[in-house]
Amino acid sequence: MTGVSWTLWRRQAWVVARQELSRSLFSRRALAVYLLAAMPIVLAVLRAVFLPEKLRQDPTRPTTEFAQMFQFFILRFIVFFANAVIFVRLFRGEILERSLHYSLLAPLRRDVLVAGKYVGGLLASTVILVPSTAITFLLMYAAHFPLGAATVFGPTTLGHLARYSVVVVLACIGYGALFMLAGLFFRNPMVPGILFLGWEVLTPFLPPFLKAISVVHYLNSLVPVPPKLGPLALLSQPVAPWIAVLGIAVVSAVSLLLCIRKAWRLEVTYATE
Repeated sequence: MTGVSWTLWRRQAWVVARQELSRSLFSRRALAVYLLAAMPIVLAVLRAVFLPEKLRQDPTRPTTEFAQMFQFFILRFIVFFANAVIFVRLFRGEILERSLHYSLLAPLRRDVLVAGKYVGGLLASTVILVPSTAITFLLMYAAHFPLGAATVFGPTTLGHLARYSVVVVLACIGYGALFMLAGLFFRNPMVPGILFLGWEVLTPFLPPFLKAISVVHYLNSLVPVPPKLGPLALLSQPVAPWIAVLGIAVVSAVSLLLCIRKAWRLEVTYATE
């Protein structure tokens, strides 16, 4: 009986995940995410077009420039807000559209519902943000063609691209769980989202025990090329990669457990929303 139950729950979760994936990729709500994902690509294209000729002779330049761009623009802005748009709407969007009661009245466990929605949102965010990061990375080297071509297809550069992609996936795992939690607990999730963004920006100034609850602190430890932080580098010492992955896993697991607990008690009264 237990084996049958697990099989049923997996199938139900996958059905929910596919529904959320379709909504997140093909509905009107996806437009904001696509616009966010396009922003770094546009910046990379503009850089390739207007970069002075004397700077094109240095094929190693995009390595450091992308590291800065990834740290302060892609990770802290694009990935952060794209996940906010996708995951906040998993529950809050259905409440506002007055359609959540269909899921709550279905013969479906609430923890299965939460798991399915989270997996669907995670698939959508990675499908959009990982290619956006990869295209931006490659375009940064395009301005240095043909010198940049030999660099970008080298094992070191391809390794950097793989690690940046992994960091984006881990960011979606961590931010996604937190924003789904915000969508369940707050009528206006953007308020805690903005507060959380401020927390992430201030991470370098926080004491070590407070950095432990910051997602970006763990992500910074996994990037292949640390950005130039100046004096702030002394305040932002990275942790071991396995600790970074474990930290993101713990933050995500705790957030999902809180989501499940809230979902079991969830009663929707549209008149109050």
